[in-house]
Order: sequence, then C-alpha cells, then structure tokens
Amino acid sequence: MDMRARACLAAGLATASLGACPAFAQGAPAEGASIYGVLDEYVGSLRRSDQPGRTKVLNSGGMTTSFWGVRGTEDLGGGLQAFFALESFIQADSGTFGRTSADPYFSRNSYVGLGGAYGQLSLGRQTNALYAATGNFNPFLASANLSPVMLQVWNTGYNRAVLGDSVWDNTIQYASPEVAGFRVSAAYGLGEVADRPGRHNLNLTVNYANGPFAAVISAQQVKVGPGLAAPIASQKAQMAGLSYDVGMVKVYGQYFHTDTPDIRTQTRTTQLGVAVPAGAGRVMASVARTQRDTPLADARRTTAALGYDHHLSKRTDLYAVYLSDRLTGYARRGSLALGVRHRF
Repeated sequence: MDMRARACLAAGLATASLGACPAFAQGAPAEGASIYGVLDEYVGSLRRSDQPGRTKVLNSGGMTTSFWGVRGTEDLGGGLQAFFALESFIQADSGTFGRTSADPYFSRNSYVGLGGAYGQLSLGRQTNALYAATGNFNPFLASANLSPVMLQVWNTGYNRAVLGDSVWDNTIQYASPEVAGFRVSAAYGLGEVADRPGRHNLNLTVNYANGPFAAVISAQQVKVGPGLAAPIASQKAQMAGLSYDVGMVKVYGQYFHTDTPDIRTQTRTTQLGVAVPAGAGRVMASVARTQRDTPLADARRTTAALGYDHHLSKRTDLYAVYLSDRLTGYARRGSLALGVRHRF
C-alpha cells in the first residue's frame, strides 16, 4: 500500500468510511501524504502546592501531548501548493482520543489551505499561535504537564492565566513568508453565534530569527472557548519571548500579561530557563512565576523544573523531570516524572 493510500485509510477508519478522503477516491495526485505522530508515556508521583494529597500516575503526554495525524500537499503549478492536516490528540495510557472527553476527534488540527510565494492561508481548526510561542520559548517546549510556564499559563489545574483553548475552531489564518528574519501570522476565529457578529477570537504574532537569536511578540483577544462564559465575555493577552543559543547553553525568557475585565483580574507571568547539552541529551531548567491580582485577594505562584532528556535515537528518548510548586497560602510541593517518547 503506498503512502497516499495509507493516509486515506487512516482518515477512513477515523470516520468509518473511505469516502472521507475524496482525493484518493477520485484518483487525484498527492505529493507527500504521510502518517506521523508522537506517543509519550510517563510514570510519576504528582502533587501541586494546593492539592491535599499525592497522586501516583501512569499518564500520557509528559514532554509532548500524544497525537497522530495525516498530512499532505499537492503542487498546483505556478508556485502554488495545496496542503491539509488532520491531527488527533491521544490519551495513550487509556487508548482514548482527545485530551479530555470534550475534545472532537481531530482535536489537534484540522485544516486545509493554499500556499505560495506570498505566504500561506489556511482554514479550519488550528493551533493558537500564542500557545505555539509559549512552547517555542522555554526549555521544556510544549510540555503541557512538566513545563512551568505551560502549566501556569495554559493548565486549568494551575488556575491558568490564559482563557480559551490552545486550538481554535472555525479559524482563518495567514502566515507570511520570511522577510529579513521576520515572519508574521494573523488569525481570526469565528464564534458562529447568531446575532453576535462581534463574538470571535483574534491573534497577531510576529516571530524573528537571526542565527542564534530568536524573539516573538504575540497578542490575542478571545471571546470564544473554554473559560469564556458568564460573567466572563472576553480576555486580552500579550506575550513576549526570546532565546539565545551560544552553543554550550541556550537561554530562554518570556513575559505574559492578561486582562480579564469582567472579573477585574490581571495576571503577569515571567519565565526564565536554560538548556545545556549533556552527553546524548540535554539538561533543562526553568522557573515561572505568576502574579494574579483580583478584587478579593492577590496570589503568587512559583513553579520550577529540572530535567534531563536522553536521546536513544533520532526518534526515541527517555526523560526525567522534578517539578516544584508553591502557591500563596500553601506549602511547597514536589512532583517527579519518568517517561519515554517515540516519534513516528
């Protein structure tokens, strides 16, 4: 079976019909359709600062949220290319799809688009650029469970700073080509609410890269998604990040600010981190601090992590991470995770 057929078979199994892949059914050409993904499992002993007890777990998604996907491209000529991606999060420890039961099947990405010399335009369910920037500018990358800044900014268990989802439905996104090291992306997520044309999500992100130095600025306003229900109608968030790789060490820094006016709450989050090559892997260290200001009480959370990621091959690695967490009014608590990750 060629790769194009495999890709369609996978999509067909997901929807119980090979007709879900019309390009294959009609014999249309595809250049580079492929199946790919990551399976990540870890065992751990976990406890947040505000949790009454410790939990021993075998969980999915320590360093990377497990997922599988199928993507492909078609050369349309004249420098124009069509592309698509269908990606589903997986809870590999239980065999179920999605991060939670609330997720749709293709919860990670589900889009189609056109690209050329002037950039790419894509339509569908797509990863939020602010979320992507958070992952790119800390040493634990997009680890939703072990990265201090990802936990504080995006994890509901840590009373996350940013509302809405890390993936937006019904989104139109434009990504520019690189010009003098700069790339710009803009996203508009439709709320699809009758008689509420102003209920939508917006994001604007600027990335810059020049040799060992990289930086990002991202701003968004969300009115649709998890956490946006009465009395909360909207939230604004801004983020700036940078990294510098000097060879022996790579340094990361981030700053976030969020404003949720309906509940008169603001947060400020800072993150500093380093990654140091060591043997067949790298040592990672990061600390994040969030100050939350509310009308009733202010709170501060400090979360730090130290870990080692050891590569067995280009596709398989082992990792160990210790996480420390302290929230105002609670004692400092620690968590430990040991895991394996495989890319395919």
